[in-house]
Amino acid sequence: MSAMAAWTRGETASLLGVVAPVCVVVPAYKAERFIRSTVESVLAQTFGDFEVVVLENGVTDDTAAIVGGLNDPRIRLERNETVLPMTKNWNRAVELSRSPLVKVLCADDMIYPRCLETQVAALRVRQSAALVACRRDLIDVDGATVSTGGCLRGLLGRHTREEVARAIVRHGGNPIGEPGSVLFRREAFDAAGGFSADQPLLMDLDMWVRLLDHGDLIGQVDSLAAFRLHDSSTTSQVAVEQKAAQATLIRDVVARNQVTIADRVIGAAASRLGRLWWNHLQSKAGT
Repeated sequence: MSAMAAWTRGETASLLGVVAPVCVVVPAYKAERFIRSTVESVLAQTFGDFEVVVLENGVTDDTAAIVGGLNDPRIRLERNETVLPMTKNWNRAVELSRSPLVKVLCADDMIYPRCLETQVAALRVRQSAALVACRRDLIDVDGATVSTGGCLRGLLGRHTREEVARAIVRHGGNPIGEPGSVLFRREAFDAAGGFSADQPLLMDLDMWVRLLDHGDLIGQVDSLAAFRLHDSSTTSQVAVEQKAAQATLIRDVVARNQVTIADRVIGAAASRLGRLWWNHLQSKAGT
C-alpha cells in the first residue's frame, strides 16, 4: 500500500468514527521544541490506519498550535486542566486511546516509517505476545545519530517472562528499550494495572516486566525508533536516583523469577559498564 493510500484509509476511518487498530499516544509537557518532529514521524508511517493522541499536561505553550497546524484528522489533541505527575499523565494518555494496540511515544522521540507496519504485523501473527520491541538509535538535539541499533541484546525473537527476566538481570539496565520502541496490547496494559507510581524513574521497564505476566515479548532486529538525548530530558537529570531504582527493580525481578547467582554477578558488572557507556554517549550528544 502506498503512503497516500494508507493516509486516505486512516483519514476515512477517522471520519467514519471507526476505531483504528493502533494508537500512538504522546504525553506532552512543555513539548514545543520537538513535538513537530515527533508527530510528523508518526504521520510518515507506511501503516496509515492509526490515531495519534497528544496529551498536553496542564501547561500552555505552542504545542497545541504546532500540532493543530499539522492538519491531519488522525490527530486528537487533549489537555489536562492541571499538571499531573508523570505516571498519572502517562496512564491518562493510554486511557484516552481507543485502539487494541498502543504505543507511548515521548514528545522528543521519533519512530521510523516502517515501525507501526512491522510491529502491528508481529502482534497479529503472535497472538500470545503482549508486547513487541524494536531496536533503536540514539540521536542528539539536532537529530544527528549518536549511536545505532541499541537494545534487545539476547532478546531477538519470541521470549517468555522467565527468559526476559534473566536478560534484564544480566544486562543490569533496560535491555528492552524506551517507550517509543515498544507496542503493547491495551488489554494486557489494563490487566497489569498501568504504569506504577512505585517506579517513577523506571516506569517503562517496570511496565514491560508486568506486561510479561500476560504474554510473551517479541524482539525485532531492525532499528525502528530514535531516542533523543538532550540536557532537559528526564533521563539525563536523574542518573543517581535511577541507579537506586534499578537496583530495587532488579531485586523484585530476581524474587519473582528463576535467576542464577551467575546472572546476578554478570549483571552487576554489566550495570557499571553500562553507566560508563551511557555517560560517554551523553557526552557525545553534548548533554
